[in-house]
Amino acid sequence: MSVEDRLERLEQRVAALEKLLRSVLAERAPPPATRPAPPPTVTPAVSPPALGPAVSPPRGPAVTPRNTRLPDLTEQWIGQRALLAVGVFALLMAVGYLLKLSFDRGWIPPVARCAGGAVVGAVVGAIGWRLHQRYRTYGAALIGCGAGIIYLSVWAACRLYEVIPSTAGIVGLAMVSVALAMIAFAINVEALGLTAALGAFMAPVLLGSEQANSNLLLLYLSSMAAGLGLVAARLKWRLTTFVVAASYFGVGTAGAADRALPLAVLLFAVAGGTAGLYLGLRERWWETRALTFSGGWVLLGAASRRLDDHWPVVLAAIALSAPVWWHALSRPRVTPIHLGAADDGPGWSAGEVIYFFSTPILFAWALYGLAPDRFDATPGLLPLVVAILYLLVGYLRRFPAFAAVGAAAAAIAVGQQWESIERVWGLLALALVWPALDHRLGQTDGRWYGLLTLVAAISHLLEGASAARPATDRAFIGSWALALWGAVAATAVLARGLFKVTPGEEELDRIRSGLWVVAGLLLLFGVTGEIRRYFRLEDADRASLAGGLAVSVWWLLYASALVGYGFRRSLKPLRLAGLAVAGLAVVKVVVFDLSSLDALYRVGSVFLLGLVTLSLAYLYYRHDSSERGA
Repeated sequence: MSVEDRLERLEQRVAALEKLLRSVLAERAPPPATRPAPPPTVTPAVSPPALGPAVSPPRGPAVTPRNTRLPDLTEQWIGQRALLAVGVFALLMAVGYLLKLSFDRGWIPPVARCAGGAVVGAVVGAIGWRLHQRYRTYGAALIGCGAGIIYLSVWAACRLYEVIPSTAGIVGLAMVSVALAMIAFAINVEALGLTAALGAFMAPVLLGSEQANSNLLLLYLSSMAAGLGLVAARLKWRLTTFVVAASYFGVGTAGAADRALPLAVLLFAVAGGTAGLYLGLRERWWETRALTFSGGWVLLGAASRRLDDHWPVVLAAIALSAPVWWHALSRPRVTPIHLGAADDGPGWSAGEVIYFFSTPILFAWALYGLAPDRFDATPGLLPLVVAILYLLVGYLRRFPAFAAVGAAAAAIAVGQQWESIERVWGLLALALVWPALDHRLGQTDGRWYGLLTLVAAISHLLEGASAARPATDRAFIGSWALALWGAVAATAVLARGLFKVTPGEEELDRIRSGLWVVAGLLLLFGVTGEIRRYFRLEDADRASLAGGLAVSVWWLLYASALVGYGFRRSLKPLRLAGLAVAGLAVVKVVVFDLSSLDALYRVGSVFLLGLVTLSLAYLYYRHDSSERGA
């Protein structure tokens, strides 16, 4: 074999070795980053037997899992939350002990102590800011811890060592709180925002003095509330908003309500009350709107007592009422009233109902201060003004809640302006006006206003006006009697059709039937009372005899009229009512007339009883078809 042949074979063997080496290296290379697709799961057609030798899996090297997540939630909470809280508290305690030791031994002068505390707080906060992106809760806790150290350092510099004045201390605490609020807004952690709010509003409490300027206090509280409240509202921090509202009105009322300029207190009340009430109603946060509603009106009352001109109070009352009016206009459906948690569906909560229906009372109080002498001279003028305002919105814009307040205010105006019979006539007129507007405007709310007003009119007629009726007032045609006939007529008009019943509301026909019953009873017993009054005024000696006979006659005639009209219109309930009245007349004649009337009156009473009962029996026989063919 020649040399060339040997070289050629050698080259072939080297090439084969290189190829083999590449394949070995390729097999030992690490797997690619992408995970291969799992093999398809093959379900066996026949299940393995329950008993049999166990098949052990192939042996291989143990694989250590890479998932380090703690399996127990309690363990995770203890390791992250509890240890974090302990660490922050221990750090604060260590700093406190170190500072106390240095203070007791005089190692560090006061200025250096406070400055050093501020530096330490800044360092801790910076570390928390550095770590919050990877560990959100851990970093936020360190930021809050650092802010607390700075806060304590500023407080010590002002209160303990008096190296800075109280005004500078309050400004320093406010700057710390504002900085913390900005950080809370940036990383969206409500706990830091809550801490910032507490620090900002507690600053004047901790560092203030009795000789502090109350006007500057209001300005400070307004500035802090504007910034912190805007952040809390933007991020929908409910608890922080509550703290801001409570601190705003609590500190403001206690520290400046009676000492600051009244106009400043008024502006303070309007700004906080309007903004907080608007936010509380929009977000349906009951605690925020309760605080701002009550706090705003309380401060407005405190300012009004020291203001000579009352027009600013009225304008402030309009501003405080505006959020409630806006909420009622944007959510016009009052029912259903939710007594529990807030519901996003239609209807109002119980608190929203209270705010809406108490606002006109507070607004009327504000209007009263404009002209108290005029309103005292004309008691019905003030509720009339409120009624006109609410009725215009309720009927022109068709908002039932406003119309209901207007109707109630109109009834109150009538009640305060007039007494006795005049009040009855005024209420009866309103009882007919509201249902008439239903027919005119195509609504159904006025019928209820009219029904309630009618009840008020009849109640006052039978109680207040009846007790105040003069002894000389004539029967049947006197002022009280005319008001009674007016009540009967108004009730009958409502029952006749003025009380509107739309298709699909057939169950409301029972209310019409009830109105007919009320009208009938008023007429029956009203005429009875007037008969007795007539004989008592004409001849007091024979009033009992003649009046008793006349009442029996009236009852029998009334029963006959009901039965006769019932047969004519084929109204069985009306006939039954007539029989009931006839039964009362029979009982009266048998039990009372026969035992108390004189002989001649007794004969007349029994004779009329027999005559009327025979007439009623004749009517029943006449309308009985089975008797006709007998």
